[in-house]
Amino acid sequence: MTWITTHPLKLLSIFVCALIVLGVILRRRRNVHIPLMLSAIGIDLAMVLYLEITRHVVESVPKRPMTPLLGIHISISVMVLVFYGVQVYTGIQNSRGRRSRVHPRVAWVLVITRLGNLVTSFMLT
Repeated sequence: MTWITTHPLKLLSIFVCALIVLGVILRRRRNVHIPLMLSAIGIDLAMVLYLEITRHVVESVPKRPMTPLLGIHISISVMVLVFYGVQVYTGIQNSRGRRSRVHPRVAWVLVITRLGNLVTSFMLT
């Protein structure tokens, strides 16, 4: 259990993944789905901001040896951020009554990539 005290960001990342999975499960209950997903996205973006402010992760990428696993993790992380943007945009369309066919399809890709982000982050430390 030492990883719990050593890596609080990992616990927060697990929590974000749980919120995303729960949000997808409760997708038909808009009054629950929307706050869950916005909370997950907000927490995740706050973690990215925290990592950038405290560890300068973006600037440190060129200085670190680029292993295949690190390259995969960075690629997945960037894709997650792009998918967040797509989901927020199409989610707003859905909430305004314009049904987006993209939203549910990207949702499953987002779940897989966010879980991939979590797994690769554990593999890197």
